[in-house]
Amino acid sequence: MKIITSHKNPDFDAFASCVAARKLYPDHEIVLSGTPSKNLSQYLGIYKEYFTFKKASEVEGEIRSLVVVDTSSRSRLDEKIAAVLDKVEKIVIYDHHPALRIQDIPGEFRGRECGACVTLLLEEIIKRNMKMDPVEATLFLMAIHEDTGNFLYSSTTSADMEMAKLLLERGANLEEISDFVHIDMTPDQRAIFEQLMDNTRVIVVNSTPVAIAMAESEKFVGGLNVVIGKMWELTGHDTLIGVIRLGKKSFIIGRTRSDDVDLAAVMKEMGGGGHHKAASAKLEERDLEKVLKRLVTVLQKHIKPSLKARDIMSSPVRTVFASTRISEVNDIMERTGHNGLPVVEGDRLIGIVVKSDVDKAMKHGLGDKPVKSIATTKLITVDVDTPVSKVISLMRDKGIGRVPVLENGILVGIITRTDIIRSRHIPKAIEKRLVSWDEPKEYDVSHVLERLPKRLLNLLILLGNVGERLGMPTYIVGGFVRDLLLGRENYDVDLVVEGSALEFAKALKKHFNVKIVEHPEFNTAAVFFKDGSRIDIATARTEYYERKAELPKIELSTIKKDLSRRDFSINAMAIKLNPGSFGRLLDFFNCREDLERGIVRVLYNLSFVEDPTRIVRAVRFETRFNFRIEERTLELMKDALNNHLLEKVTGARLREEVEKILEEKNVVKAIKRMGELDILLHLFPTVYYTDVMHRKVVSLFEFLPWLEEFSSKSVRRFYALLMVLMEYSHKAAWDHVVKRYGVAKRVLKEFNMVKGKLKDILDLIESEAPFSQLHPHLKDLMPETMAFIAAHMDSEGLSYLKMYLRKQKGTRLKTVNGEYLKKLGIPEGPKIKEILDKLYCAKLDDKVADDEEELFLRKILHL
Repeated sequence: MKIITSHKNPDFDAFASCVAARKLYPDHEIVLSGTPSKNLSQYLGIYKEYFTFKKASEVEGEIRSLVVVDTSSRSRLDEKIAAVLDKVEKIVIYDHHPALRIQDIPGEFRGRECGACVTLLLEEIIKRNMKMDPVEATLFLMAIHEDTGNFLYSSTTSADMEMAKLLLERGANLEEISDFVHIDMTPDQRAIFEQLMDNTRVIVVNSTPVAIAMAESEKFVGGLNVVIGKMWELTGHDTLIGVIRLGKKSFIIGRTRSDDVDLAAVMKEMGGGGHHKAASAKLEERDLEKVLKRLVTVLQKHIKPSLKARDIMSSPVRTVFASTRISEVNDIMERTGHNGLPVVEGDRLIGIVVKSDVDKAMKHGLGDKPVKSIATTKLITVDVDTPVSKVISLMRDKGIGRVPVLENGILVGIITRTDIIRSRHIPKAIEKRLVSWDEPKEYDVSHVLERLPKRLLNLLILLGNVGERLGMPTYIVGGFVRDLLLGRENYDVDLVVEGSALEFAKALKKHFNVKIVEHPEFNTAAVFFKDGSRIDIATARTEYYERKAELPKIELSTIKKDLSRRDFSINAMAIKLNPGSFGRLLDFFNCREDLERGIVRVLYNLSFVEDPTRIVRAVRFETRFNFRIEERTLELMKDALNNHLLEKVTGARLREEVEKILEEKNVVKAIKRMGELDILLHLFPTVYYTDVMHRKVVSLFEFLPWLEEFSSKSVRRFYALLMVLMEYSHKAAWDHVVKRYGVAKRVLKEFNMVKGKLKDILDLIESEAPFSQLHPHLKDLMPETMAFIAAHMDSEGLSYLKMYLRKQKGTRLKTVNGEYLKKLGIPEGPKIKEILDKLYCAKLDDKVADDEEELFLRKILHL
């Protein structure tokens, strides 16, 4: 066999060198010995499906070819491999510290001094023009970072730095590297760190806050830049400068996130140098107060007075009145090229309208509506003296493209991305940040995924690997993500791929014995497993609606556009499953914040216009999670209701949404909420939700769970609720509902029959009349009609009704039947039915036992 191995108890450099070697020697297998380092073990726990390797104990047979990396010492190899070295035909050794180690492994040595062994192998890979994917590039860069101490160790060479640059260009993920590569502080560094934390003051220079931290030590302490870096990350100061005396000399180390602070210029004047965001200097001065005084003077020269909103805003502002018709606003936007306009009422700013919402409104024939009906009223505004850096943060974090500027509460200007980019005072760094604002907030939720059942977690990992091999970014989306973050059980897997869902489903079939149902018109597929579970796979798409309340048309798109079409923000997050990004939550629209705050919010103003069923869905999510519908979303719901958009949806789609609500745990709360918002009135004409009706709904849903368990027939909750809601509706309303929702004619017929004698039935139950008197009214009723009757009862009445139903279910005629009566000479016809009913009722009242049927029959027949 042919193998690649490294020293016992491998670290990142050892393992990464093995992976790199396998690219050079593809017919060799990786063999690891001992226990991997802690952070490498954590890494392999995630990527074990991606990188295959064997344990040394699994090696069997003769080793014909051996590649050894990151060591040239026999004693550091696994004993089993070390024992056969002299018998191996070909051995190649890669090591990066040959001068420090005993070289006693026979073979061809390919090594030299450098920071990381993987650098040596990568040089060969680059020479051969071999490809690598982002996961491999990230692993290789992790190894370089760890073995060079983040490029701080003296063993670091220019080759390591050049290779790091190349790996970044190949897609290495620095954020993931920071998760696994940690450089701990020494005891001396920690002592300096604690001094700095205890001796920090914040000064303001040209309106910019600067944190100054001071410390002293009589001995030399290396790695002060690591100490300052950790403190900067921990404290969150935009600008942090450490002033530290070590013996007879003082050191100044600075870090900043601010584009107004030029640390390179500061440190150059102090006798040092560096980058404008990270720089340092060394002074022959013991007195820290003197150093501080000079530093403050120099800072005043090289910190620019921060730009304010007033400095870059566009003014005067073109606005539109709240009452302006949408068609007029569209004309203004087309004529001027504005993509967003502030909406004012009197002298008060009430909202902003954007071109995309205007276009959708025009497409749906809403041109005559006032623009305030589609304006975003939840405004993010700034004052004229707000620093531009804060404006940038607001626009980026909130995902907005324009911010109104107020002075004393009055609109005086507006700032757009273009205003920021065009400003001559804005550094290129900010311009670069602005063009990347479409990037999502990302969170690592892999630790949350690990709580899933092992089988499901392994399935998700496999799905990500399939997507990676196909070159398709693969995401799990929707309710699964929402409930995962809420800690609720939901194993309905909805996948979205940036590619072809149909191709993905076919590739999945290679791994499982599954059935695939394709929907080419929607670019979706459903995958069914033998255990009854399923996965729905969709192609990332944009939905657009040609007409209001219709099903959408589909176009191929990206994950962001796919998520932007979702009903509510809480359902618009995605978790990437591809290796290297597994467990990365993508949040383009501040969805996680809404989830944490308990808010149901639509993603755009015309959401309910394009799909009015979302009105019902909003209530379902609000009551299921005990959330609240966001104010603007509530306004948009009410506008959609007032414009009778629910009435334009097919009855089948509305019934489906209502039936989903009827299965909710908080169903009564949801129905009441629909009543409060007049949703019921738009679903069922003439239905006004009153306190009396609410009491009936409460009784109904107290009785239904018992009935569903008791009844041998399925209970259609929709019909039961319909009877309660429309008890006093006129015939025309019922005819409309029957036709619209496909209600069976028997339902209306039986409802009318029972309604006519409902008072008699309730009187009998209230007086606990004998079951024989109840039976003629209740026999053969549908369970839904029985539930309608139960809705009018209190707890005592419900108990008595349940007693009757149990008795009825357990009562049977054992001996006497129609054939028995015929033998007695009774002719076939109504007389037989009358006799059997009389006998059955006597048994209901416990007047006749099973063995007394014939005796009772003789009495009533006078035989």
